[in-house]
Amino acid sequence: MSSSTPTAEWLVHIPDFPGVLDKRLAARPQHLSALKPKIEEGVVVFGGAILSKQPGPGETPDMTGSFILIKAENEEKVREALENDPYTKGGAWDVKNAKIYPFKCAVRTAL
Repeated sequence: MSSSTPTAEWLVHIPDFPGVLDKRLAARPQHLSALKPKIEEGVVVFGGAILSKQPGPGETPDMTGSFILIKAENEEKVREALENDPYTKGGAWDVKNAKIYPFKCAVRTAL
């Protein structure tokens, strides 16, 4: 990416391959570590797991995919970022079936 943060936003849905929760959990520390500088640079605005259901107390969430809001010059750069993510390299994300939408956020609130 260029030295300045791109301003085009992309809302991305990345499904997991079926039955790969163990691969996702194994790749999670590397995924979060790789995201940290992108978050600090303002390239990744938000992201998180899609769950099959809300987990009960002490239950491991059943993650089935992800949503991410990312800033990039174009869709090709978004796909490049997805291909290089530890979830993809670890066999969790099905990036060939990712949906990438041009997006303009109207409201942002803190967690």
